[in-house]
Amino acid sequence: MNQKLTHATDCANFHRRDFIKVGVLGTLGLSMTDLFQLEAMAKSDQFQGKAKSVILIWLGGGPSHLDIWDLKPNAPEEIRGIFKPIKTNVPGIEICEHLPKIAQQMKKICLIRSMTSPEAAHERGTHYMMTGFRPLPGFAVPGYGSVVAELKGQTSALPPYIAIPSPIAYGGGGFLGSALDPFSLDGNPASKNFRVHNLVAPNEITRHRFDRRKTLRESVDATFKKYESGSSRAVAADEFYTAAYNLISSADARAAFDLSKENGKLRDAYRRDRFGQSCLLARRLVEAGVRFTTVDLGGWDNHSNIFSSLSGRLSSFDQTVATLIHDLSDRGLLDSTLTLVMGEFGRTPVINRDGGRDHHSQVFSIMLAGGGIKGGQVIGSSDAYGEDPADLPVRPEDLSATIYHCLGIDYNQSLESPEGTRIVLSRGGKHIHQALI
Repeated sequence: MNQKLTHATDCANFHRRDFIKVGVLGTLGLSMTDLFQLEAMAKSDQFQGKAKSVILIWLGGGPSHLDIWDLKPNAPEEIRGIFKPIKTNVPGIEICEHLPKIAQQMKKICLIRSMTSPEAAHERGTHYMMTGFRPLPGFAVPGYGSVVAELKGQTSALPPYIAIPSPIAYGGGGFLGSALDPFSLDGNPASKNFRVHNLVAPNEITRHRFDRRKTLRESVDATFKKYESGSSRAVAADEFYTAAYNLISSADARAAFDLSKENGKLRDAYRRDRFGQSCLLARRLVEAGVRFTTVDLGGWDNHSNIFSSLSGRLSSFDQTVATLIHDLSDRGLLDSTLTLVMGEFGRTPVINRDGGRDHHSQVFSIMLAGGGIKGGQVIGSSDAYGEDPADLPVRPEDLSATIYHCLGIDYNQSLESPEGTRIVLSRGGKHIHQALI
């Protein structure tokens, strides 16, 4: 028999000291669940994380790693494509010729060229990248933003989790409840008439009537509260109305959405299109204390005519992302703002007969900056044809662990569903220590 095991633990690896803890807990009126929560809190307090906020730019459809971040100029013609690599301001790192402005921000950027996933379908790949979990039938896993909102809370009247202009699939509250879904703008920030729906009370509702309605609703809630105590929908609705009232009644919160307060030249630098002004708004929300902001930029599912499609798209993408990184840095916000650019997978090495590339998840690339990420480096690599990882494969579980780690969240802690199912935030994942400062 294993002497070490019999000396310290039983066959379930339960230490004798744990029995002592149980006895002590009993005298304090605490349960083992309370103990585990206290231990998790103690562990999370050991590392606070450098990031206070996250901006996640989502390139829905699956951007081509081979034509953006990880070009293969020495590969055969049917693989390498027509774009040429250019040097960046970091010796030895090259990216696409259509990204000259991002190339000059590379000292602040970390590229991961060895992301890998078995999920090559849009829905499943999106779920995996937005939660760190492969889809689980009948079980709604919360997205990163909702977990951050739950564990970090809000710092002002603004919601802690905001989607610009609309939510990304599988980025919602899942079993944590709809109260932790992102606040959605559902509008184009580049529009002259842009306004956040329902952010202001109707003109005919005075502040006095608005407050009176709030008081009336609270009275009704108090009456029915005892009958709703077990209803997650009732709790979500109550939290929604409270948050909505705080948002509408806060001048500072409303001001955070007002892009007219920005310098015109800076708005031009971001580009006055939907993506550009969305990224500018994301920066304003970070300044206002929002924990997690997503910016949705779809249209990367290039099964045909990929090079003509990317030629125009990458130019505007380049200017906006480079401006965002520079602006965050210039304002002293980059060190505390984890910024990610990613999609659900990459594209196939071989160009198809329609001049496009198809879904490919075995290896692809993502971009990170700020919030504790060490810039001016590349993590991992793909093989000569961009088909598989050559070294340091990074899974979505590892990415999720890195996001939580940068925010000072213990990714080994667990959350419990209303049904009593517990999941670890990053199941089997490890943060990418090479990427961190």
